[in-house]
This record gives sequence, C-alpha cells and structure tokens, in this order.
Amino acid sequence: MTVQTDTDGDGRILTRFDGGVATLTMSRPARRNAYTSAMMRALRLAVDAVLADPACETLVLRGDGTCFSAGGDVHEFAQSLALDPAARQALFEALIAEQVNPVILALRAAHQPVIAAVRGDCVGYGLSLMLASDFALAADDALFSTAGIALAQPGAGGQSAFLSRALGERRARELMWSARRFDAHEAKALGLVERVVPVADFEATLAAEVTRVARGPRHAFSEIKRLLNNAGNGAAGQPLADQLSAEAAAFGRSAAGDDFAEAVRAFVARRKPQFRQAG
Repeated sequence: MTVQTDTDGDGRILTRFDGGVATLTMSRPARRNAYTSAMMRALRLAVDAVLADPACETLVLRGDGTCFSAGGDVHEFAQSLALDPAARQALFEALIAEQVNPVILALRAAHQPVIAAVRGDCVGYGLSLMLASDFALAADDALFSTAGIALAQPGAGGQSAFLSRALGERRARELMWSARRFDAHEAKALGLVERVVPVADFEATLAAEVTRVARGPRHAFSEIKRLLNNAGNGAAGQPLADQLSAEAAAFGRSAAGDDFAEAVRAFVARRKPQFRQAG
C-alpha cells in the first residue's frame, strides 16, 4: 500500500508498506527531488508516523527516479531575499529546528534499522538523511556533496557531527569547506556508504539487503544502535567504564529475549535461526 503525505504544492512524500518494511520516497523527480519547505514538513510527519507504527520493522529512504535528493530548493530560498535579515534568520532557524532536526533525531533514535537507497544526486539535506541512516547502499551513479558552502552557509541536518565522527575533523572540514562532488566509490572509501553496486543491480541488491536486515535479530540491532549512539556522544564519546556498563546491560536484555534463545537453539541444531522478537 502506498500513501501520499500531502504538501502545499510541488513534491510529495510517498509511504509504502510491504510486510514489515516501510519505504519513504521523496518524490519530486523533475527537480531531482529537491526539498521545498512543504516537503520537509511532510517528511517530518511521515517519519514520525511510520516509526511509531508497530507494523514498521525496517525503514527504507529513497528518492523517486534516478536521484536520492538534490537538497533544499534554492529557488524557494530565493523568495526569502525579500525579507529583512532578522526575519530571514528567524525563518531559516525555525525551518532547520522544527523540520530538519526532528527527522534526523528520530532516525537516530528509532529502534528500527534505517536503510538509505541512494542513486544519483545525494546533496545537502539528502546527504544528511543518508548519514543519519544505519546502512547506505549506493548505485555507482551516485554523487555526493555537503553543498552548504556553495550558498555561503555551513550545512545542517547533523553533517558536522556525522562527518567529523566518520572522517575526523580535518577531512570533514575539507568536504564542508569545498562542497566538492565525490562519487560512490570515494564515499565507500571514506566509510560513508557500506556498499556500491552497478545501477543495473541496484534494485535486486536493495531487495536482498532489506530482506537480510528484516530477517535479522531486530532487538540486537536496536541495542547495537543505542550503544554506538552513546559511544559517539560528546567530543570523545562516553567514558569507557560507562560504555562497558551499557554493553553489559544490553547483553543481559538481549540474553533474556526470545531471539537469543532461538539463536542458541539454532546453532546447536545447525539450522538457520528464525528471529521474531521486536526491536
């Protein structure tokens, strides 16, 4: 079933459920899925609704057609130039704080695995959404850019946090200061995407990855996600002793669950486990 999240104009967010897999598609292909402010609001509502739905076990983010997203719609940004500087500052601070940031936080806090399926342009807010995912599959036609500096602004959606954690401060600065475009193979070499496949194999590979994740031990996936989030909080992350305590608690919670029992029985019986525990 596919559901459209309404916007006030051009562009849509499409929600599709297939079993326990929810797919959110940014749909504005004529503009390379560039986000209007209405689309940003629609995405926030769609993410909140899908992640709160007990039927959602895995979330896939993708773009309509041959692009993930070209980022924010600069033509819409141009309309703000009629405002005085104080009003323009208030407008964009509110847009980021109320529409962009809640989506990024929700994706990171979600117990569901989040998969980004990236083709073509993955720029600006599109890049931020990919970085906020748990697993990124890129076709070999994907092109990435932080984009912000091209508009004399620093970017948003957690780019500074995600890139500095993944690459270190100096490499993060280079990508953010230059806004240069880099291809899928460089993105993989940098550790920003997990797999790169030919365009011809993209849909089949995506389906296989989604199935693999959906059939995995979702509770354990969510525990790992929480541990990694905590390990990266702050400049140096959580103190080791606190992280070890968090791991012990997570291990205990997992050992008390049905998936642990099923995995142990399956190992002893030399069969594949059938995981069913919720995240």
